[in-house]
Amino acid sequence: MEKLVRIIFILSLGILSILTFQNCDCPLQETYTFSNCQVREATITKFNPNGTVREETKPDGTTEIIFIPDSTYSIHTFQFPFDQRSSGSLVNDDRFAKSSAIPIFKIPFTNNAPYFLAILDNYPKNDEIVGDILVSEIANDFSYADIRVRGEIVRLNENFNSENSQQFCEFVNNLARDTARIRQLKSNLSKFGLGLPFSFVINFTQGNIVVLDLNNKVVSGVTPLTQDINKLLDLTRNQAINLRVRVSEVFLYRAVNGKYFLFAVTDIRQGTLDPYKRRFTIMFSEIN
Repeated sequence: MEKLVRIIFILSLGILSILTFQNCDCPLQETYTFSNCQVREATITKFNPNGTVREETKPDGTTEIIFIPDSTYSIHTFQFPFDQRSSGSLVNDDRFAKSSAIPIFKIPFTNNAPYFLAILDNYPKNDEIVGDILVSEIANDFSYADIRVRGEIVRLNENFNSENSQQFCEFVNNLARDTARIRQLKSNLSKFGLGLPFSFVINFTQGNIVVLDLNNKVVSGVTPLTQDINKLLDLTRNQAINLRVRVSEVFLYRAVNGKYFLFAVTDIRQGTLDPYKRRFTIMFSEIN
């Protein structure tokens, strides 16, 4: 009898719960607004590897070459993240840790002489940037920045005039829903930005060529062959490309890691403390 009473009680609770739920105006389950946007930000300092070299004598009588960086010395570039757990990273180009210029193009003499023809520069060529974006120049009035990218890039027709993260996500999500537009943008991506409006190729000439010995030291009094000079200059074509960008411009970028990112230029400015380093800021989100 007691068991029967317990069963009736449980059934009564079940029926009461059903009736209560039927009279409730609440939905069957909670709904969530899904967003493809994961807004991130990055600020990149203008690349400046300049410094002076000084020779110092150590206590044991040997000499050591010391590199003393300039006040605005900065050798980092920006690398886009591989997943959403990161906002990317600022990676240093250690080739400039002790030298203001590195050989970005280098070929041996074809006559087997123990020398190389090379072009030295303060910036790596695009395909040798250690990250994705290098800031090569910022205008004195901060109206533009010249960047050098390692991946593929295209500029969108519309601008984004805000630093509002919510609005940026709305911008990203609206674009993401337009799959035809995304396909079109991806098909228009340009390697290094070559051929895009406001892109420009760095042209090297014979005057930029130096002769290096086997220790990568510049030597004088050695005359290279004309065919070697022409060969080196041929190698430089379309290999060092800058893109001039301004605040509010938006770009689709395929990073070195293969992922696509939409980024907007949100700030170009100088620091608040002496020596007032110049900086470039983007807001970005991965996009499929």
